[in-house]
Amino acid sequence: KHSPGARALFTVSSRGRPCAVMAHARWFASLPTDELSKLEHQLRKVILKAVSSHDGPFPLGEWIDRRIGGEIETRRGDNGLLEIYERGKGGAVAGRAMDMSKEAFFATLAPDSFAPPEEALRDAMFEFLASWRSPELATLRDLSDFPDVKQRRNAFLPRNLPLRDWIEHRIGGEIEFRGMRGGSDIVHLTDAAKSVVVAKYQQMRMGPPPPLGPPMGPPPPMGPPPGVMGAPRGGAPGRVDKDAWFQGLPGDELLPGEVMMREVIVNWVTRSASSNRTPPRLSTSGMEPDIKRAKQDFLPSVVRLSDWIERRIGGEIELKSIGNGDHEVFLRGSAPLAAASRGRDGGRNDKNGTPDEKERFFATLPADEFSPEEEALRDALVSYLDRLSGSGVLATLQEAAQEEEISRCRREVLPKGCPVPLRDWIDRRIGGEVETQAEQGGKVIFGLRGTLPDVVGGGGGGPKRKRT
Repeated sequence: KHSPGARALFTVSSRGRPCAVMAHARWFASLPTDELSKLEHQLRKVILKAVSSHDGPFPLGEWIDRRIGGEIETRRGDNGLLEIYERGKGGAVAGRAMDMSKEAFFATLAPDSFAPPEEALRDAMFEFLASWRSPELATLRDLSDFPDVKQRRNAFLPRNLPLRDWIEHRIGGEIEFRGMRGGSDIVHLTDAAKSVVVAKYQQMRMGPPPPLGPPMGPPPPMGPPPGVMGAPRGGAPGRVDKDAWFQGLPGDELLPGEVMMREVIVNWVTRSASSNRTPPRLSTSGMEPDIKRAKQDFLPSVVRLSDWIERRIGGEIELKSIGNGDHEVFLRGSAPLAAASRGRDGGRNDKNGTPDEKERFFATLPADEFSPEEEALRDALVSYLDRLSGSGVLATLQEAAQEEEISRCRREVLPKGCPVPLRDWIDRRIGGEVETQAEQGGKVIFGLRGTLPDVVGGGGGGPKRKRT
């Protein structure tokens, strides 16, 4: 005969799964019958010590929820008894944690590090953001529906805790919500998060990522509490190095945020060209809502739009410096020639001085070293050549002189009215490193010595002076 209890071991739940009682019975049957196992001895000592140190009943389940709930979760089993699981494991309720108050749950999380399932949830979110391809910004609904995010959320967060609450409390220094679309919050990235998304994108392109993505460490600064979104965050975790940021971008394609920014800029320039006689100025691009939004969503604050255009879409968009840091913007190849108002030397219509005037100017410069102003001009020219290196585009003095940094440094060395044009200064002062050649049509190309092709018109004249 079987007792009622024994029959209960073989009952099946309404969902077709063996009841928890059956699993419990199998576990107890695996234990030694006449002694405690090593694990039981260890568990007994810990429980006895905890109970003896506390007056009254020891609230084990509540202690787990409040103190180590990020790693261990408690559930009420089919038999009404309390069960303990490693968080995110065990299939009794499809991996979902029991209901738990928001305050109690967050109190279980370490303030200076992520638990493994928490790191996995954050990593899944950045994987989604790195793979997002729509020109529109993602919403919280889009983020929540991503399969990996959904799976890891179910494994980690209590059922009654909204995903947005966890984001704001734990990674609010990386992800923010501003505005609504289709009834769902729009996801925005902080400067700190943009570099993480770029790293995740590169990681995904290179092959299978490590299990948990970026190295685990302390959580980023907490986001502002609900109701004060946009409040300033302290510290400097969001600081981004401009050169490192550009180096992190893929060399052979644009990221989704860049594709969107390129599209709105090209559309703006095309519209302006068809409706205005004068070309648009880059300084007015901030009045275009689409461009403003694309900049805010992709570019870190330390990166200027002009830098991004020249480095990333310079083959399509051309910038012409007009002074005071501003530029006219053209589709490449559509900018009008400015030979009537600009000198062939690269931007100014100063008249060349006589040979005696030039020699008197060069006599004022140090004979065996560069002045600080000359050093800055040389560095600006070489940096410009470095940026064009490998692009197949020949550098011309006319275009280089319109660069803001080169133009500024040139004015320091060769102020307006100076009898020496830029080409003569290059030939006389840094000719050992940089050479010039005149093309048919009046343009002057320049490059690191030995890199220029043979061009009709000959090379730069004058004795070459090696830099000392």
